[in-house]
Parts: sequence; structure tokens; C-alpha cells
Amino acid sequence: MIRLLLVDDQPAVLRGLRLRFQLEPDMQVVGEASTGREGFVLAQTLMPDVVLMDIEMPGMDGIEAAAALVTVVPQSAVVILSIHTDRQTRMRAQAAGAVAFVEKRGTTDTLLAAIRQAAAQARASMEERENHSTTRSADSTHADDDASRP
Repeated sequence: MIRLLLVDDQPAVLRGLRLRFQLEPDMQVVGEASTGREGFVLAQTLMPDVVLMDIEMPGMDGIEAAAALVTVVPQSAVVILSIHTDRQTRMRAQAAGAVAFVEKRGTTDTLLAAIRQAAAQARASMEERENHSTTRSADSTHADDDASRP
């Protein structure tokens, strides 16, 4: 099950997204926020697989929130959903750590595919981090064993 956090300052957009995702058997909306700051705080508590984030919001915008999220909640992938589709905005989103950028005017299939791909990337990245820390832990255990030998 893909756990989603929706972040958009337009209530109608949040409602529409929530209703659409309820039709997907592999997706669950675990939270909604109307500002980047609120999304950032909720993500730390809810630990979603994917944060679907608008860019233009009051206070902390979606790009600022994405940059903060990738450092504090690295297991959550950020997908940007925006009406701003220019190259510079896409590059800013990518630089902030967003794994995908989807146009609000795009198709539902494109959005669903981006979310599923982002969730798969997030899971693979998390497994890689876990394997890396397990390997480091095992290496240090062997080093301790070696150090205790005469």
C-alpha cells in the first residue's frame, strides 16, 4: 500500500485528489495539508511513502518544503504537482530533491504512474540504506572480534 500525503492550498484540489486516490487499491491518503510548512510537519509524523506537493502555497512553498523534507524525512519521495511547467521551475524542483514533476493539466494515468514509480524508488532507497547500515554494523562487529584476539 502506498501511503500518500497531499499538500495543496486549494481545498477543491485536495478533495479531488483524495476522491481519485480512493479508487486505487494500492493507495491510501494518510494526510492532507494546505501549506508547505504544514506538509513538512505532517510528513515527519505520518512518514508517508510519497508526498504529493503543489508549488505555489502561502508561506513555505512546495519547493522549499521538498528541500526540507528530503533531508529530514528521506524515506518519503516528493512528487511535485503544479501548473507551472517551465524548465526553470522543473529544475528548481529537481534540485530540491523532488523525484518527479507532474503537470496539473496532465492525465490521471501520468500522475498515478509517477506516484507508483516514486514509491518504488523510495522503497528501494530505504532498503539500500538499511542494507548499508547492516553491512557497516556487521563490519564493526568483525573489527571488534579482531581487536579482542591476542
